[in-house]
Amino acid sequence: MKFTAFSVVAALTAGIAGFGAPLAHSQEVPAYYPPEYSKIIEGSRKESGVMIYSNMADNNWQPLLKGFNAKFPWIKVETVDLGSGTVHSRWEAEKGSSARTADILVSGANDRWAAYGKDGQMDPYESPELAHLPAFGHPYPGINVMSADPLVITYNKALLTDNQRPKGFASLVTAATKDPDTFKGHITTYDAARNSFGLTAWWAFMDKKGDAGWDALRKIGPMIRGETSGGPMNEKIATGEYLMGIAVSGITIFPRLEQPGGEILGFAFPDDGTIMMLRGMGIPKGAANPNSAKLFVDYALSKEGQTLVGKGGLVPYREDVPEDQVRYTFQKIGGIVGNDNMIVAGFDQRLITEAGPFVQKWNAAIAGK
Repeated sequence: MKFTAFSVVAALTAGIAGFGAPLAHSQEVPAYYPPEYSKIIEGSRKESGVMIYSNMADNNWQPLLKGFNAKFPWIKVETVDLGSGTVHSRWEAEKGSSARTADILVSGANDRWAAYGKDGQMDPYESPELAHLPAFGHPYPGINVMSADPLVITYNKALLTDNQRPKGFASLVTAATKDPDTFKGHITTYDAARNSFGLTAWWAFMDKKGDAGWDALRKIGPMIRGETSGGPMNEKIATGEYLMGIAVSGITIFPRLEQPGGEILGFAFPDDGTIMMLRGMGIPKGAANPNSAKLFVDYALSKEGQTLVGKGGLVPYREDVPEDQVRYTFQKIGGIVGNDNMIVAGFDQRLITEAGPFVQKWNAAIAGK
């Protein structure tokens, strides 16, 4: 990526005006950034770092934070790992109070992002990186996509024969209905009634599959035990409590495969519909450290930042991210399953109005009704 060194205009001006000595440094940013971007950089020096509420673990953040700190060493970034829904409920409870709260929100609670897009609750900052992103990367003013992560089928290889290992939702239903006594209570997924992430995922899947999807879910619904987090799903699959999981977050299973005991786990990108969860990112209006937050958002959306997002186990979606440096890219997964078999779970505002009826239908299907 081509970079240019901005002179620090604000600092030089301050020195000339007699308010202090000019700073003897400049900051490298991409050449396509506007000249006035130096004001954001200098503004960040007067702030107190960045607080991020997210549904991402420390290991997911580590490469990106390291890269960002190398460029902006004066900005301390703190991350708080929360559930997708809690990211938003905590910020909503804290905003307007004297408590320190998030400067950036990152989550897969896409019903919340749809509501924020409708109500305009995020700072409508337009990153210079937007022109380099696909259309789905910026669904509403101030709301960007940080990553596009696949939901996969996971299973215990030691407990399932080759014929029982599903390649997609349809084959999973076939295997389970052939042997209901074996699979009853031993299939898991995100519970759409208790989890915003699961609601978004399954809403997108059923929106694509329609009645056929609901009919299939009813067949195995009574065999499913819902969870609210991907990590426990994988651990319970590894121990044999579950035989397999549907629509499990890929970013929880991929690193687990490389850890002790990971060899017992298998996974598949569903060949009849791989859900790609868009992970939203935004700066709330009134954030305490807006300049630092803007620098972080821009870096996360840049080619370098997206590559580091991939190194942290998430799936980058910029087309210029080198595939040999990350586990998967959005484009690579499209090549594996076929672009027509990718179900993009984004920020559809129908999630706001249809969530209640959907959950009722979901609960009935899980009961086999």
